[in-house]
Amino acid sequence: MIGFMHRKRNLLRLGELEEKLVVWVEKKGYRHPDATIGESARRIGVDPHLLQRYFLDVKGVDFRSWRTRLRIEDARKELLEHPHLPVSEVGYRVGFSDRSNFIHQFTRLTGQTPRAYREKRLAPDIKG
Repeated sequence: MIGFMHRKRNLLRLGELEEKLVVWVEKKGYRHPDATIGESARRIGVDPHLLQRYFLDVKGVDFRSWRTRLRIEDARKELLEHPHLPVSEVGYRVGFSDRSNFIHQFTRLTGQTPRAYREKRLAPDIKG
């Protein structure tokens, strides 16, 4: 019985954590250039250890990697929606405090630089 109550309490905490994460993502909380998981956890409203354990045990990835993927997905949209905005500004908007890190992470996850990504998708179709 005690084990059941412990699991039930953990499931409730897990549900609360997931709800807070959904709200944080909807509000684009990942755009804040947090330096540590502790700062992000504080902004989300959860314990940093619980947050890290959740990502490692449930998502199979650490929090920072997950947050980076959110930022890159956001950057992909921003690059196309704001074609005259400098690449570095897009990086800053989505939460990267360093231009070179933004370009490195974008290239690592998409296989192309932000500039190449934008140019390829915004170039007019040329048919021969």
